Amino acid sequence: MIQCRRLAYAVLSTPDIDNQAGYYQNVLGLRRGRGDTSRAVLSTQQGLECIVLERAERAALTGLAFEISPRVSLEEAKRALGGAGVEAAIRPGRTPGIERVVAFKDPKGTEIELFNGFRFAEPSLSEGGISPLKLGHVAYSMPAVEPISAFYIDTLGFRKSDWRDGAAMFLRCSTDHHTVNFFKGEQRVHHLAFEVKDFSELVRASDILVRNNHPLVWGPARHTIGHNCASYHHNPDGLMIELYAEMDQMLDEELGYFDPRPWHEFRPQRPRGWEAGSSPRNKWIPDAP
Repeated sequence: MIQCRRLAYAVLSTPDIDNQAGYYQNVLGLRRGRGDTSRAVLSTQQGLECIVLERAERAALTGLAFEISPRVSLEEAKRALGGAGVEAAIRPGRTPGIERVVAFKDPKGTEIELFNGFRFAEPSLSEGGISPLKLGHVAYSMPAVEPISAFYIDTLGFRKSDWRDGAAMFLRCSTDHHTVNFFKGEQRVHHLAFEVKDFSELVRASDILVRNNHPLVWGPARHTIGHNCASYHHNPDGLMIELYAEMDQMLDEELGYFDPRPWHEFRPQRPRGWEAGSSPRNKWIPDAP
């Protein structure tokens, strides 16, 4: 079975590449690499490619890229996908750091790219804007969360972290509590999330956002599921962007519990189903909207 190890980048279509790139560069503090009038690739200050902008008539999230083990060839990954009934093709990568990918579509139509080796983008010697550490996770709303969750678990090697039966599923592919999560609702992308260093960086980021006319729509607060501190705002295309820190970590899969933290409800804190009302969005204010 394929085992995804890391979320690398999200592919976003936009009618105005320069406007979107300006937000990701000047506000989020990403670095714009080589591109043209139809595509822009942005990376963190440490050289991780994380956003690909492509020109289109409407704004949407059209693709995601995941790194897999370098011990698994793309040909082996393609055969595994074929065995699961997924049509896939090996083609050149769409960023300077990735030469080849195996590409296919997940059940909701998002193009998924898998790769097993990459080159870091040139890092920046100075920081500007918010400067997140990485693109951490992506969240979707779906009419039913079980079928799409089963695809990511059975085909791509994701593992269940926490869930609310029929309402939400949080899946991990690394030590992070979640890399992909699904909420019950009308089909759409819910948000993209970038990790920052710590809570003080989350506060600094909030000031930067407000100064650049991107007011917060929620937070900073501490979630219950995942326990990350988080805030949310919209990018110029209206996509919800989360900034977060202090997410739960599964450091040892064999032990099976998240690294203990003072804010945990259980000792040890293991993957579990949360009943309605037991997992408010904000752990600090349980009746928050």
